[in-house]
Formats: sequence, structure tokens, C-alpha cells
Amino acid sequence: MADPVTTTFLRDREKLISIACSIVHDQAIAEDLVQDSWLRWERSSYPASDARTIFRVTVANLARDWRRRQRIEIEILKYHTEASKELRDAERVVVARQELRKIVAALEELPPRMVTAYRMRRIEGCTYPEIARHLDTVPSRVYDYVTKVVAHLTLALLD
Repeated sequence: MADPVTTTFLRDREKLISIACSIVHDQAIAEDLVQDSWLRWERSSYPASDARTIFRVTVANLARDWRRRQRIEIEILKYHTEASKELRDAERVVVARQELRKIVAALEELPPRMVTAYRMRRIEGCTYPEIARHLDTVPSRVYDYVTKVVAHLTLALLD
């Protein structure tokens, strides 16, 4: 028999997905955020009696954070698009090649497992559990890998 927290999570899973989906407007992302809430629960020490509330609050917060990151990414893309419009085509090619070199160099500085996790998540669209199975690790480790790669690439591009 499953423990009370697992039972609560499984019973409320569809509602949690609905909460996330109402914020992010994407079913697959909502499902990933709900899975992330479980991973965060596993790393926490909250009392089991608070599970339902904690899951709902965590999912809503994760969804809002995701939306915020999306807005920031869109603004960055707009900025780069507007800035690149001002450059002539030849200059745009040079800038793009410089940025690509920075990204490749930054990726080469990281362990291959981290790069694989990032590629599978951000480029191939795999879920954390799928990547974890591929890398023979746990989803929370995959989440950490992806987060660290994103931070590393961001810093590399800001240099």
C-alpha cells in the first residue's frame, strides 16, 4: 500500500496538472512541473498532513516561475532581434558566429552527462524521468544538471 503522501499526490495529480496548465497553457509543461513538485517534496521535510497544500502551492509557484522565465526569454529574444535588425547581414553573421563559439566553448567546459541532460531536455524535449533512465540516475539530478548548464551558458554569453 502506498504511503499517504503518494496517495495524495496520485489522487490530486490531475488537479495539479490543471492548476499548472491554467498558468503555463501547455499540458506537457504542466505535467513536468507537477513532476518537479514531487521531486521537491522528496527533498523536503514537510509533514505528510500538509502534502495536499504543499503540492498545490509548489505547482502554482513553479508554474508562475516558468511563465516569468518565458517572459524574460521572450524579452531577450526581442532585444536580440531588434539589435540584430540594426546590424547589416555580414555583421549579424559575425556576431552569431561569436555567440556560437562562446556556447560551444562553454559546453566543452562541462561534464558530458550534464551536456547530454541539457540537450535531451531543452533540444529534444525529453522529460526528466526519461533523461534519468537514459543517464541511469534520478530525475532530481537531471534537473540539477539542466539548471547548472543553463546558468553556465547564460554567464558565458554575458561575457
